[in-house]
Amino acid sequence: MFRLLVLSFFPLFLPAQEFTQRDASVPMRDGVKLASTVFLPSRPGPYATLLVRTPYNRGGVSRLATYLAGRGYAVMTQDCRGRFQSEGSFYAFVNEGEDGYDTIEWIAKQPWSNGKVGTFGGSYLAWDQLYTAAFQPPHLSAMFLIVGGSNFYQDYAFPGGAPNLGWSMWLAQSALTSKQAASDASRPNPQTWMQLPPRQRGVFFDSFSDHRRMFADYFAHPNFDAYWKQLGFFTEDSYKKVKDVPALFLSGWYDYFLEGTLKNYLGLKATQKSEKKLIVGPWPHGTGRAECGDAAFGPSAAYNDGEWIADWFDHVWNASPFRVLPSDAVSLFRMGGGGGGRSSTNKWQNGGEWVGHTAWPPVQSKSARYFFSAGATLHTAAPKIGGSVSYVYDPANPVPTVGGRYTVGAAPPCAQDQRPLDNRADVLRFSTAALDQPLDIAGKVRVRMFVSTNAPDTDFTAKLIDVYPDGYAMILADHQLRLRFRESFERPKLFRRGDVEAIEFDLGSLSNRFAKGHRIRLDVSSSNFPKFEPNANTGEDPTSTGPGVKATNRVFWGAAQSSYLELPVLTSKQ
Repeated sequence: MFRLLVLSFFPLFLPAQEFTQRDASVPMRDGVKLASTVFLPSRPGPYATLLVRTPYNRGGVSRLATYLAGRGYAVMTQDCRGRFQSEGSFYAFVNEGEDGYDTIEWIAKQPWSNGKVGTFGGSYLAWDQLYTAAFQPPHLSAMFLIVGGSNFYQDYAFPGGAPNLGWSMWLAQSALTSKQAASDASRPNPQTWMQLPPRQRGVFFDSFSDHRRMFADYFAHPNFDAYWKQLGFFTEDSYKKVKDVPALFLSGWYDYFLEGTLKNYLGLKATQKSEKKLIVGPWPHGTGRAECGDAAFGPSAAYNDGEWIADWFDHVWNASPFRVLPSDAVSLFRMGGGGGGRSSTNKWQNGGEWVGHTAWPPVQSKSARYFFSAGATLHTAAPKIGGSVSYVYDPANPVPTVGGRYTVGAAPPCAQDQRPLDNRADVLRFSTAALDQPLDIAGKVRVRMFVSTNAPDTDFTAKLIDVYPDGYAMILADHQLRLRFRESFERPKLFRRGDVEAIEFDLGSLSNRFAKGHRIRLDVSSSNFPKFEPNANTGEDPTSTGPGVKATNRVFWGAAQSSYLELPVLTSKQ
């Protein structure tokens, strides 16, 4: 899940150049010392330095560090405050800005440093970089940002207002590697632990004071309030503070920080002058492979992280032409267009190719609406005659998670066939006819639905699906909205029984080709477990221990209540 360092998915063949390794204890402004390891090339210095700061044990990135040292860079790996061998107490995100600043400026004073410091890393490590850059360290001169977000409330904690079980799991996994963890004897079984109400689940943290506080704070702030607007959690509010240095942004279509990555790219590109580069591949939150879940995208979809990182810093610091990185300002992997069927590794052959663009979203992308219609269909013209369909959502029997951008526990990740859910009466399916020609999309996918419920609060979910001629139904994008947040994530408002209201939410961004003969499908429901905490339908807060009640939810179409799927269709060939 959230635990991505920077992983090498292909062997790193080290250059012949040797390196030396030494440990260091780096003092922060408050006297706390952070455990670090320095990797130095054997050739005479001083060197430009690459820094990676991690809460996951700096030893986990030593292999990548040795590769980069072999490429001629000094590399420092560091345990974040309160983690592994570093001193202090850990609280996710909030200390990383000042600690990152102090570390960069310490590096610049070392005799082996030439004063140029670049940062790299993924997930937490990318949030760390942007938070550090907001403090304007004088010697920070470039960044390589892998799958970092912009708004932690929306990107991970409460996407669409629904509590993400992944954050609870992350806190539990982090606690078990904390200094307060004597052993793994108390490790919970994820499948049974996630079934518990949050208050009962929280008992696990009684032995872990730092993580107990973070778990309690999470559920104490279900709305988008000042807690989530702290700089460490809310990067998009501080773009004008971030130091203007060259930055490469890397993410994947199945990554839960994709939207945050895109916002960060757009926000900094709009306010800064230095080079900004965006690459999005067909990857989950753990980028690099040519396969994602049940889908195979072809060998060109894969990349080698060490080569790409070195290529970026060679480019920005030495004015070297790109050797392995794509040269376009925006490089997107367009999924789809493959022949289907199984590959030699038993993956569905989805296909795809890299496409270069000048901007995100592509300038050729135009919105096209597909309206819900009678007979569970989608049409480009709005129906003149209205209608509706209802289903019963039971929080005691939620729709199982099958693929998508967030996966928790044993839920299968990424691209997955949705046919195992076809027998569920609490999933509505709206589909186009088979396409008579290919349809390319690139941009953000949205839904607007007119809905009602007999409950004071419930959830609505939506999934975009590419249906192959033989029926294989591959999930492309999905999201949800907790109904109380339909007007504002800061000021929730319960629903009034009998009302019909329009709701809108994004399913996220995407680049995909729906091949000729395929159908575009949208599945609508009210749960997705264990991806998210099921809504109890009672209007109570997320920590409620009540059993929940069933809700009858209804979706409308036609006339003045036209529900639709909005796709970013490319109007010319790329």
